[in-house]
Amino acid sequence: MSVFIETAIRQLCSNQDAVAALTIDNEDDFEKTDGDEPINVIAVFDGHGSDMTIDTIRSLDLKKHFTSLDPAESIQRAIDVNNMRNFNASKKEIYNSGSTLSFAKIYRNLKTKKLKIKLEWLGDSPILVFINNELIYESQLHNAYNENEIERLKNKDVFVKIKDVSYGFEVLSEDRITSKDGKYILLKNKDLLAMSRTLGHNRITGVDTQKHIIECNTVDDVKVIIFSDGVGDMLNMGLDLDKLKKYSAEEIVELAEKRWKQEWFCGVETNIKECFEENGYDDCCCAIWWQKNNI
Repeated sequence: MSVFIETAIRQLCSNQDAVAALTIDNEDDFEKTDGDEPINVIAVFDGHGSDMTIDTIRSLDLKKHFTSLDPAESIQRAIDVNNMRNFNASKKEIYNSGSTLSFAKIYRNLKTKKLKIKLEWLGDSPILVFINNELIYESQLHNAYNENEIERLKNKDVFVKIKDVSYGFEVLSEDRITSKDGKYILLKNKDLLAMSRTLGHNRITGVDTQKHIIECNTVDDVKVIIFSDGVGDMLNMGLDLDKLKKYSAEEIVELAEKRWKQEWFCGVETNIKECFEENGYDDCCCAIWWQKNNI
């Protein structure tokens, strides 16, 4: 049995992605038992709007925040403090700045052979979990397509409407994409967001993470992958599932970068190739926790 923890990043446009791989000895109110290994953490942040939120996140001692039982709230409090100290920032800049957060905490006990994966996320940075080479979990994205999320925002009395946009796309094959209508959420503070939960934005969406726990064994082959939507937008799960099973974080990000920069047939039937403008690329990052038992 071997455990690999790896990250990769390409800042292709806005320089607003961040990724972390951490090992923490303990967490608040957690009692270690005989056989417990240190807790592994992988996390992805995808910033948007002004750089205030992602810059604050990059400045933090993330080990300290992930030791907390509620890392999202702990990080958000640090963002709140930084916003209050930044006297030169306008309210508009503060309200306009945010970041997704998706993370996994992995607990292993080598004596009992139990393995637990705790997943939490805000936004649209996907989490995939493979056990024994099978995709057994894919996180639900917090965006305008998620009806439960729209209902949640209505109950918080911050939702105004969904706004359709025409600049979305979908990967059909290795060299063909098609246009796809996109959806954004207009909130009462006039923010227009692609995601329905996020850090920052003066807490308007709330910072209550969605959670999921997976239990398996230390004898299983387990792979947890988290990536930003700059990677996710360039994937087709039917086409790329086998790649995700075997690729490293570097190879996944390299694949996404290659696709952002390549020429595409644009449309189902067209024979004309086009490419994305450089200012239309998206930043790409990926974190992987991988327990391999067949080495």
